[in-house]
Amino acid sequence: MESGKTHRLCRDELIRLEGDVAGRVVSCRKGILWLTQTGNPGDHLIRAGEAFFIERGGVVLVSALEESACAVSGGKSDFPGFERPCLALRRMARRFEAARKRLLA
Repeated sequence: MESGKTHRLCRDELIRLEGDVAGRVVSCRKGILWLTQTGNPGDHLIRAGEAFFIERGGVVLVSALEESACAVSGGKSDFPGFERPCLALRRMARRFEAARKRLLA
């Protein structure tokens, strides 16, 4: 997959990223993507406007749950300042939103 270029995926289409993938970022431009990685215990869903930072090496599979578009950056250097704290804040925001919905239900 060419770095930085947007790729269109049909529903259930699969992309395999391998080699030196640590430090790359998968960005979802449209639709919903499902990501899984060798050695990573959890799977991840990212929606349009979200991104997934690949922290370690190992094969990464990206699958489109619906018609989607995604891009894979060349690595951390493409996003200065984009590091783990950004991901931790996003997770905290999601947990806060889920807790808020439970309280209001």
